[in-house]
Amino acid sequence: MIRVENIRASWLRILAMSCVVALAAGCGQGKQSESTGSSDSGATSSSSSSDSGSSAATNSPAAFQPQSGGGHLVKVAAAMSSDQMAKAKSLAEAKGCFACHQVEAKVVGPAFAWVAYKYKGDPKALATVSHAIQHGVAGVWGGMPMPAQNVTPEQAKELASWVLAQKPIAPPKAS
Repeated sequence: MIRVENIRASWLRILAMSCVVALAAGCGQGKQSESTGSSDSGATSSSSSSDSGSSAATNSPAAFQPQSGGGHLVKVAAAMSSDQMAKAKSLAEAKGCFACHQVEAKVVGPAFAWVAYKYKGDPKALATVSHAIQHGVAGVWGGMPMPAQNVTPEQAKELASWVLAQKPIAPPKAS
């Protein structure tokens, strides 16, 4: 026999997930009054032409697993001055990243410091994270997908550099 409580709980979970996905989809839609118009259509066409493989392959969790390597984060952090860090943080605020992320705490998505920890030492970290920002990703940090953000490739790289330059903090272990 199906219990009403189970059905109600399932629908509440679905409703909550829908709200969170809608909120996440809104990330990156803020403060674009100067850049609306032709840049939106250019971003759409460039994202479809820049994909070299299928989106299922690039958005799969296996495509975003850290690999062994050394010193990449030190290079990223050393490459960004304090002015560049401040500029990149302002860009993250303008694009709405802080609606779903914080530097050291989980909100909807993982903390930026957790991302820096996950990709510590990965020579492909900058490309991986900037691709995830620009094209979206699912299954890397649990069931909540990150939708594609409305950023240029240069902005995605700047944001990824800033994220990877954070002090790496290990995420809490799942209980």
